[in-house]
Amino acid sequence: MKKIISFAFFIAISFQLFSQKNSKQEYYLIKIYHCSDVRQIKSIEEYVGKELIPFLHRLQVERVGVFMPIDNDTLHDKKLYVWMPLAQLDILENIEKSFAAISPFSSNALVHLDSNYNKAPYDRIETMLTIAFSYMPHYVLHTTITKSVDNIYEWRSYESTTENLHLRKVDMFNKGGEINLFKKLHFNAAFYSRVIVGARMPNLIYMTRFQNKADRDAHWSVFGNDPEWKRISALPQYANAINKLDITLLHASVYSEL
Repeated sequence: MKKIISFAFFIAISFQLFSQKNSKQEYYLIKIYHCSDVRQIKSIEEYVGKELIPFLHRLQVERVGVFMPIDNDTLHDKKLYVWMPLAQLDILENIEKSFAAISPFSSNALVHLDSNYNKAPYDRIETMLTIAFSYMPHYVLHTTITKSVDNIYEWRSYESTTENLHLRKVDMFNKGGEINLFKKLHFNAAFYSRVIVGARMPNLIYMTRFQNKADRDAHWSVFGNDPEWKRISALPQYANAINKLDITLLHASVYSEL
């Protein structure tokens, strides 16, 4: 009898530890390569897929998302988004230490994207670190959409004028019920996160996924008319929570793992 109780106790403790481990909010390292021509974008995309992603996999980054704006060809500031989930911050430290340990005089392709200074591989790199929302502490790989070149990944950035208003908007997603509404309406969110290091703060970023542009537009139309959204958005504690909204519609690169 004691053995049975001990075994049950062991199972209970193990489950509790497992739950605690899996409820821990993960971090997202995001790099945005800014380019001025298509040649740069193609070069960066190939570098990320063939060199950077294998390097990150060796350092416990389980998968990498790679995306480009759907209108990249016509933009003056062309971009390539690289999204990396980190189970813990130690992984970020390992990435930086491993990269810094590479000799710039070696033939390692990670530090030789383009050796010709007259043909820069990119204009600049924008880097930020975010932390997942408590109500969705891990990214979600599964979606209800069928993979195709027409899939739309919607990247949304919400800036607030103060940290107080920023935290109110985060609360609106969590306790306020906005995340649950997105789930109910099948927005296929990949992640929700709060920027903790970056040039634009206070800020939050999240990404949803759709079959195509028409599917995306239809989802937002339903969302805007949903009674639950009208109730949440009318709550006085969430008034004026954001002052700047940026929406970028993306396609996934052939190298993307999300």
